[in-house]
Amino acid sequence: MIRTGPHLKQAREALGWTPLDLARALRLAGGDKQGEKRVLEMESGRREISGPVTVAVESFLHGYLPVGFKPEAGAGDQA
Repeated sequence: MIRTGPHLKQAREALGWTPLDLARALRLAGGDKQGEKRVLEMESGRREISGPVTVAVESFLHGYLPVGFKPEAGAGDQA
């Protein structure tokens, strides 16, 4: 279960995604820069991780992807 920033970061990295990928998959408001900033704030503990974000990320880990979402090219190749 994703409860802390490090858990969120670990989940994102397990998906092979960048913070921007996660922001786009979550469809965070405010555009790419603001969405990426919000993900980084959640990962660092400066922003609370909401229940819906937790549920969505856990769904992503089980193979669900939002309609039309594609991670950045090569993001899955990161180690």
